Amino acid sequence: MIRQCPAKREYGGNYTDNPDFPKDLEIMILVDARITLVAERQREFMREVQKIIPIVCSEDGCTRYELAADASSPAVMHFLEEWESQRHLDDHLAQPHMQAFFAKTSPWHAAPTELKIYEVLSARSITMDV
Repeated sequence: MIRQCPAKREYGGNYTDNPDFPKDLEIMILVDARITLVAERQREFMREVQKIIPIVCSEDGCTRYELAADASSPAVMHFLEEWESQRHLDDHLAQPHMQAFFAKTSPWHAAPTELKIYEVLSARSITMDV
């Protein structure tokens, strides 16, 4: 099951703040980073993304890293990411190539980046006959 981290509730945060939650358990992290770009910079942004995707995909703990255009708005892009754990995501964000990417491309954003971070507790596969 995939759950969006809830707002501050019972344990003052998400379920991992529960004192009974195993601290050594690494939970898969899914990220949807929504980026709104200035129209004139979209091509430059795509060129920079093409440079970093192979680098990021080779990072430890990265199982998915791709960019998708938002069907409702051509200026909106979504980085769809899967990380083996929060530790891997944190390491990714601190990488020098990511810091350089952020520094170069953030002036091209028309709005702040919105992150949705999901913690995956379990997963299962089903087959659907359609």
